Formats: sequence, structure tokens, C-alpha cells
Amino acid sequence: MNRLKNIRISEIYYPLIAIAYAATLIFSSMRPGVCGAVLMLIVLAESIVRKDLKTWHTSDIIAAAFFAYQTLSVIWLIRAGYPLSVFLQEFISSTLPMVFYIVGRSAGGRTGKWYAAYIYAIAFLGIVGMVMYILAPQFYCDWAYRWSYISKADAATMRVRMHSVVGSTCLSFLSVAGMLAASFFLTDHDDNVSAATSERRSGKRVAFAVFFMALCLLIAIMANQRSGLVAAAFVLVYVNYLLFFRLDLIPKRYFVIEIITVVILFFGVSFVRFDFILKFWYRIISLPTAVSQRSEQWVAAVNNMYSSWIGNGLGANGHRAIGIEDAHVIADGGLVKLYCENGVLGFSLWVYLMILALSGGIKNIRKHYAEVGIVTVAILQSIGSNMLAFQICAPVFWFAVGRCCIDDAKNEK
Repeated sequence: MNRLKNIRISEIYYPLIAIAYAATLIFSSMRPGVCGAVLMLIVLAESIVRKDLKTWHTSDIIAAAFFAYQTLSVIWLIRAGYPLSVFLQEFISSTLPMVFYIVGRSAGGRTGKWYAAYIYAIAFLGIVGMVMYILAPQFYCDWAYRWSYISKADAATMRVRMHSVVGSTCLSFLSVAGMLAASFFLTDHDDNVSAATSERRSGKRVAFAVFFMALCLLIAIMANQRSGLVAAAFVLVYVNYLLFFRLDLIPKRYFVIEIITVVILFFGVSFVRFDFILKFWYRIISLPTAVSQRSEQWVAAVNNMYSSWIGNGLGANGHRAIGIEDAHVIADGGLVKLYCENGVLGFSLWVYLMILALSGGIKNIRKHYAEVGIVTVAILQSIGSNMLAFQICAPVFWFAVGRCCIDDAKNEK
């Protein structure tokens, strides 16, 4: 009973929303977006009741200003002829998740609990996806077609990439962020325990981290998104460099073991199914063409902004504006979408907040290496995908931003 009283809704948000998405396989009337919005409102109320932001610093003020700016953009959005529904749907998906900035700012010693719950949720999504990918039941193919994840309701089309119950684009980012969340447990972040206690429990902690990093990497590979594959490779290099060489937090003998294991697995898979290796390699080398394919769309959207200073308004360049006259929808390109909807003023607030977060995280990289990685990966993947506009992806991003900003008061001094 005491454990239940100690649980916070913010810490079980991802497990609950993962279950909501999985429920769509059974209940056609299930609306995970509505469930997510309700849960985030509860998280906001929970943060207010607990007074999580007792003192405000520069990053908090900038985050609040950006939230307010996106909210006020409904004024010129409607003035430009867009319906209110476009704003409301986009607000729920991309702006309301900013409540997790507050969660990250106030997480403190509970950060490990939040990351553990997140990892379990991604593992659940990955396992469901793998089962459906391997068995390919017809009801799942029909479900994926109905949700527009595939263009044809058959197993061959469904197996081009693993969608699980959230779509391959979201699954790709979530799994890469899961790799970084798992890397959080490679080191002991508890400063209140003795060195002997930390050493004694390091074996289980490292085993937990390595297992879930490997599982999330497998999920990212099976999702088969170009940006996700590159981001996963970046995370492997980033985490290994920091923990083994830059910060010297883990003995280098484990790095040698890791390299040997990877080489054995690579040659093993190549021997059994070399076509799998070629499939992912062709996806990776096609990445440069992704920018050229989208550049004309981006230029057209920027050249037709309602106002370059204040932007088009939240939702004007998202998928929810499809079919509206004179709407320049940006199908893929979260950063350009962010600029077009917020203009110079709003986009500058967001950029300034990212600078504060990353500079704060880098200054204390030993403590915030996982968060710096999550924020960086989200920004990189947002070049060609609308990561920050997906309701299921945005919370982990804003949580990491909030975590990076917890030392803001020290930086100001």
C-alpha cells in the first residue's frame, strides 16, 4: 500500500500510454491520444499540487514563454482561416507534453524510476512489435492498413519495417531514446551511498543497462528508419566514448568484451542472412537523398509563411492541416515545421531554451550524459521527421530538457 502511495502518475505515464496503444489492437474505438492528453493533465495537476517548481530560473521562464507563445498563436492561426480543431489537436500532441519539462526539472533522485518505467514501456512495445512482425496475423495487417502504417494489408508489406502499435517512425525514436535511458544505469547516480555499496550493486545495474540497450538497439534496427539507424549508431559511439574514455567511468576491459561480441554477432548474422545486412546498409546510404527529397517542400513552406516574425500558428504546417486551402503542410521536417509555425520570435525562444539545456547538460556531462544524448538525437531526427509533434515522443524529449536545466541556478551564479 505504501508503495502505491509513493507512485507518481508522471513516472508511469509511458507504461500506461503503451498499454493504451496496444489496446487499439482489440478495441477499435480506443483513442490513445485522448488517454495521453488526460494523463498529461493529471501530471500537470500533480506537479502543481506538489509545488515542483518552487523557484524559477532563466530556463523556466523561457520554457513558460515558449509555451505561452504557442498557446497564443491560436489567434493568428484562426485569423488566417484555419479551424480551431487544427490548433487543439496539435496543442495536445506537441505543446501539452511540455509538462514533462517540469517533471524533469523536479525529478531529482527519482530520475532512475522514471527512466526504468520508460524502458519497460519501450520493451513492451518492442516485444509486441516483434511478435506481430514474426507471426504476421491477418488481423494485425488489417489494423496496420487501417491506421495507414502500410499501403497494402499483407505480411510482405507489413514486414518492410516493424511498426509495433505506434508506427515505425515513433518506434525508431523511442527505441533510440531508450538506449540512452538505459545507459543512465551504467553508472551509479546515487551520491548518498558508500563506494562499497555502489560497487556491490554495480553488477546488476550494468547488466540491466546492457540488456535493455541491446534490446532497444534491436528494436531500432527492426523499425528500419534511416534517421533512427544513424541515431542508434551515434548513440553507441557517444556512450562508449564518454563512459570508457572521456569520463573513465567503466573499466576498459568491458569495451574490449563489447567489441568482440559485436564482431561475432555481425559475422554470425552475415553468414546466416547477409541480405539483412544489405537491407539496412542500403537504407543508411540513402540518407543524403532524404534531404533533397524534402527541400522543395521546406522552401515552399518558408516562402509562404503568414508572417516571418510571428509564424503561421501552431498546427498550420502539420498533417492536421491537410486539405485546407493554401496550407503548406510539411510532411517530414520537424525543425522547419517549428520555424514556420512559430516564426522568428517563437523559434528563437525554442532555440535559446535548447542552448540553455545543452550547455547546462554539457557542463555537468558526468551527470547528464543520457539527457544530452536524448535532446541531441531528438533534434537530429527532427531534421527529417516530425518527432517533436508526436504525442508519444515529445514527453521523453521535454523530460530530458528539464533534467539538463536543473543546474540552471548554479550556472546563473
